[in-house]
Amino acid sequence: MRLLALGVVSLTLGWTGCDSAQVQPPAPPAGDIFQLNRALGRGVNFGNALEAPKEGEWGLTLEEGFFDLVKQGGFKTIRLPISWTHHASKAAPYTINPAFFERVDWAIAQATRRGLNLIVNVHHYDELNANPQAEEARYLTIWKQIAERYQNQPHSVYFELLNEPHGRFNDNPELWNDLLAKALRVVRESNPSRAVIVGPVGWNALWRLPELRLPADRHLIVTVHYYEPFAFTHQGAEWVSPSPPTGVTWTPTQGTFAAGWQDWSWDSQIGFVGQALEVTYQKGWAGFYLHSDFGADGYDSLAFKTGAPVSLQVSCRRDTPAKAVTTAGDGAETRVRLTECGNPSKLTDLILQNNTPNAQPTFRLEELELRGPGHALSLLSNQQNAIAQALEFAQRWALQNQRPIFVGEFGAYEKGDLDSRVRWTRAVRSEIEKREFSWAYWEFGAGFGLYDRAAHQWREPLLKALLP
Repeated sequence: MRLLALGVVSLTLGWTGCDSAQVQPPAPPAGDIFQLNRALGRGVNFGNALEAPKEGEWGLTLEEGFFDLVKQGGFKTIRLPISWTHHASKAAPYTINPAFFERVDWAIAQATRRGLNLIVNVHHYDELNANPQAEEARYLTIWKQIAERYQNQPHSVYFELLNEPHGRFNDNPELWNDLLAKALRVVRESNPSRAVIVGPVGWNALWRLPELRLPADRHLIVTVHYYEPFAFTHQGAEWVSPSPPTGVTWTPTQGTFAAGWQDWSWDSQIGFVGQALEVTYQKGWAGFYLHSDFGADGYDSLAFKTGAPVSLQVSCRRDTPAKAVTTAGDGAETRVRLTECGNPSKLTDLILQNNTPNAQPTFRLEELELRGPGHALSLLSNQQNAIAQALEFAQRWALQNQRPIFVGEFGAYEKGDLDSRVRWTRAVRSEIEKREFSWAYWEFGAGFGLYDRAAHQWREPLLKALLP
């Protein structure tokens, strides 16, 4: 996103920080938000500390040595998740606890003294996500206090308005668009040109970027988070219900669906063998169903191949008449025009349904492609390409809207095997940097952690995947 066309130089320049522990980086030109975003460079989250209801309750208490480790490790930025709601009064004037403010002061001082950037955010404000209107006054007052307290901090201190808007915001993104504009006005009263980070609803999902409506403020950095495939990155996560099963591995060439497309099949067994997809209809009228929240437009037909003859109903809209087809098998191509299967203006649902009352033998889908004038989209991909497709989506949005991108979180939980985690982390970091996005890994020393606090050492394979 921060391409040369936008006046931003390559990420290969200036990624490593200054060696002096007391030197601040030179201030970027006034108003150059792309350079301020590039200055974030490579970062790490100090998760599970100040985001907990009480520091230490989630197993991590910040130590001064952590800041030294981050500096010595080669990172430029610390993203500091902070749950202010647990330290501010519930009634007006919503005063933030002075002792907690002093703890945040300490963290900012530790970072700035070492020449590190630090992002102050609002994290885990569950009441706001559940009821934005009821919490609006408290949220805005919390930001007024934060902004006024830190208005004289150097440019290396960034503000992030809200981590992962979700809940009611997901159902009505305009609620978030309106509230972020109000919060920004509050911040600008005391910080007229500070870099402020803001992201879309859906837990900062990059697919929700088109719903983000930003004020005419050129000091904004847009953030997204990336944890796909979720079944891999969150396997065994205790806070997810139901917890994704463990034992999921990740390799770049492993087959998967195109980025943003989810398997919503019913009464079917779906699995990749190499790049080919095996489908077993376990009951009559079972369905192989792909869904995309953002969809695909500009296509007029669907082409696919099956390794054996199969009787299907093809639908490209839910609850609309389907096109009945019987494939020839043996890799012969079947083509269905979208006007024959629902004629959507934007395709978000694709269903290949069993067209018999009985189960059918397993067959292979060796091709599944949307086609339009002069272009095509394969819905069967591999894990490496899926990452690239997702980040290309964010890159196109950023170029169209002239906004810099910061990938504020990505990581894989410790219940996955380390080799897979390293491969995934390296692949994501590489694709992020190809697009000259800044980033912060989730996280330093807890369940996703880069640093083994018990052994007092970095997890070198993960660290090298991030800082090759």
